Amino acid sequence: MDSWYSSRFSLLRIESWESEFTVFQPESGKTHFLNEMGLQILIMLDQSPTSLEVLCRKLSEYFTLQPDAQFPRQVAQTLQRYEALGLIERVKESR
Repeated sequence: MDSWYSSRFSLLRIESWESEFTVFQPESGKTHFLNEMGLQILIMLDQSPTSLEVLCRKLSEYFTLQPDAQFPRQVAQTLQRYEALGLIERVKESR
């Protein structure tokens, strides 16, 4: 099972704009616009490498959600997008 982490979280410049957030990534020079859940994903992945299953559980608890069958797929898509942007990295689990 793969995990993800935010290895460069401390380098990001994050500003709050009501319920939206701007995240400036100095390495790429790009600014990303995130909602609260998107930012929480980065914060949670900064704490330790986390699997999709554990991340979904933590997000459900944080936002007091009753996730449906689509929730893990949506979170997985966000992880893929963040990985492509260089905001997070995948950690391959060795067996």
